[in-house]
Amino acid sequence: MENNSKWTGTAGNMPVQGGQPDDNVIEINLGDVFRTIWANFGKILLVALIFAILTLAVTMFAIKPTYRSYFTAFVNNRTSSSESTQTLQSGDISAAQNLTYTYASIMKSRPVIEDALKKAGLDSKYEYKDISDEITTDIEQNTQLVTVYVRTGSAEESYQLSKAIAEIAPDYIANIVEGSSMKVVTAPVMATQQYSPSVTKNVAIGFIIGMLLMMIIVVVRSLMDTRVKDAAELEARFGLSIIGTIPNYEQAAKGNASKDHYYYRAQNRKGDRK
Repeated sequence: MENNSKWTGTAGNMPVQGGQPDDNVIEINLGDVFRTIWANFGKILLVALIFAILTLAVTMFAIKPTYRSYFTAFVNNRTSSSESTQTLQSGDISAAQNLTYTYASIMKSRPVIEDALKKAGLDSKYEYKDISDEITTDIEQNTQLVTVYVRTGSAEESYQLSKAIAEIAPDYIANIVEGSSMKVVTAPVMATQQYSPSVTKNVAIGFIIGMLLMMIIVVVRSLMDTRVKDAAELEARFGLSIIGTIPNYEQAAKGNASKDHYYYRAQNRKGDRK
């Protein structure tokens, strides 16, 4: 809201042309920024809630849910039977750890996945190129454990494909890597809830984005608004001493004068005399 009066003043020995600050300089006062945010907090919260609701709607109705099943396997490698038991075990562990990434790659290879799709009865629905990116592996550091994750749009399909890979992979590994073995430590289980998208996470992200976006908008608008809206702001921003005010009768006549305005007070005194 603009003031209904014009003002004139000086700022010490520094002249202020027309009482207006330099348009090329924008000073940022953190106190003013926080006050601006607080004054517009209702709008900020409303926009944040709108973003959260929109994110919820998109998550629930526009994004297809996926389900994940997995199994963990222990892989080993025995290449010699002539060494002592202690040396053999140490060599086996070291070799198996070095070959763990090889085992993981074999379990994700085309022959294994295609045979697993046939075994699970999913070969008519998926091809290797369709499902290969949804099968991932994780190798626990300094161990012989490999975890294989399978993700599809169905909990049943993810479980069946994961189970099929766990049954087929040991024979492939044994045939490719001489003297190797693989045993399933954690068998696949059917997912009871969707893996993605996460409704809670997405709604929280939408809320935060909406809040930050609206905060940026209100702060930028406040910084770009270089108008002085009243005498108090003039004194606070420039340290000017107010000499006097010139009533703006046109706006005051329209009923826009505040209770502290000269015209308002003059009109009230005139009415009291009557």
